[in-house]
Amino acid sequence: MASKATVSLGVASLSVSAVATVDLASPMGDEMHTALRAAAQDGPTAIDAVSGAVIVLGHDDVNRLAHDFRVAGVGLAVFDLLEIGDGPLRRWYSGIMFTNEGGPHDRLRKLVSRAFTPRAVEALRPEAAALATSLLESVRRVGGGDLNSAFARLPMQVMCRLLGVPPDTVDEFAAWADALSVVFLFMTPEQIQAAASAIDELLAYVGRLVDRRRVDPGADLISALLEAEADGSKLTRDEVVAMVANLLVAGHDTTASQLACTLHTLLRHSDQFARVREDRSLLPHAVAETIRFEPSIGFVPRTAIEPVLVGVEVPAGALMFLCTASANRDPAVWVDGDVVDVARFADGKAPRLLSFGAGAHYCLGAALARLTLEEGVRAVLDLGPIRATEEPALVPWRLLLGRAPQRVIAELA
Repeated sequence: MASKATVSLGVASLSVSAVATVDLASPMGDEMHTALRAAAQDGPTAIDAVSGAVIVLGHDDVNRLAHDFRVAGVGLAVFDLLEIGDGPLRRWYSGIMFTNEGGPHDRLRKLVSRAFTPRAVEALRPEAAALATSLLESVRRVGGGDLNSAFARLPMQVMCRLLGVPPDTVDEFAAWADALSVVFLFMTPEQIQAAASAIDELLAYVGRLVDRRRVDPGADLISALLEAEADGSKLTRDEVVAMVANLLVAGHDTTASQLACTLHTLLRHSDQFARVREDRSLLPHAVAETIRFEPSIGFVPRTAIEPVLVGVEVPAGALMFLCTASANRDPAVWVDGDVVDVARFADGKAPRLLSFGAGAHYCLGAALARLTLEEGVRAVLDLGPIRATEEPALVPWRLLLGRAPQRVIAELA
């Protein structure tokens, strides 16, 4: 169990004299890929400048360690380091899938999978398409604007439709999710205080929704979670409340940030965007390619619970970052990995895309994220020819849970 592992931010027992240092906490654009590429030339690992974690860079190593029983999640280690003691924030965080391993994790995942099915997600596509189109109405009307701002609430609106949350509470949910997105990273005291307040309010609101669905179920995910059963087990009322909060927080900024990364990439590579405009069958493959090329989430935190070899021996207890951003451009696996090719995934022969993780912790919300991204891009395509109004390489980036360009300003051609 990862929660029982002792996680060390330092790597004193790892020989790092010839290992590069990379600051993964910096919301970099092209600079991140440049730094990761340079680090990979020195060896299969690097060291994170802020945490001292071991960064695993290669595609095969990342994929292998994601399936390795000696590598587990970080559990509550970061909360312990930040001295976040008993309270609603810690209690909620300790019960979600991200912080659990083995039997507890498998039980939660199996039950949620019974309700959060690909069919349930796909049924949302018409609504997601209509939402995306409506959010771009002002852009269509004035001939351009910031696509980031226009789509800021699209992922939350889609998730709220899935859950059966009233549309007029989307802004509240998004604000709570923004405050809580940082719990997966290192937080400042101010962020901890804001997250603690947000989890109180979010859990209270979701609790009332769950109580209503228990007596009056509907065709929504909350009702499905209450009914889900596997191996004679069902989710408790409090587990459903915590899980809904987990889905909202984990899927909000990650998808919103990825949509910004995706549109930034397509506008920057206008020839590839034109290919998708001419052949809409390339749309899902283009989305997959932008996730590979410019991911909002560039690494997955893990703990070595036993020593593992990644060129050098990583000691038990060391914090590790499985760097999917580097793995998804690894020249040993990808042909022209630094080039955008919207047809790369069309023939089914491309290497494994690692952006949604792998193994037991593969992202349950991957299908919902892909659907939201596809319908967002489709709505932009429906505007007609469009071009960036500033040099994308010069746009500043920001970091919440995901990294993203601060703006994606475009005009209709």
